[in-house]
Amino acid sequence: MLDIDATAASAIGEPTRGAGGLRIGWADRDGTRSITPAVAAHPVTRDEVVAAPTGGQVFVAPDAAGHLRDKLLDVRMDVDGRFRFAIDDRH
Repeated sequence: MLDIDATAASAIGEPTRGAGGLRIGWADRDGTRSITPAVAAHPVTRDEVVAAPTGGQVFVAPDAAGHLRDKLLDVRMDVDGRFRFAIDDRH
């Protein structure tokens, strides 16, 4: 199951407060794989629900769940100062 670090948990809490949680899907376009995060009111059927340490929720879509097992959801700041979700191997 996906694990969530404290930084990501804090980032999830703000946009999802009162809105349900963060839903993570999976895209595989032209050989490039990426997660597709979006704020969601509730999980969709067969989503895995992961509780963040701060009380927020992450809904992992079935197509993403297999790719994200034993991974860590993290947040990093990009060059423009915006936060971006990242998936890392669990140490």
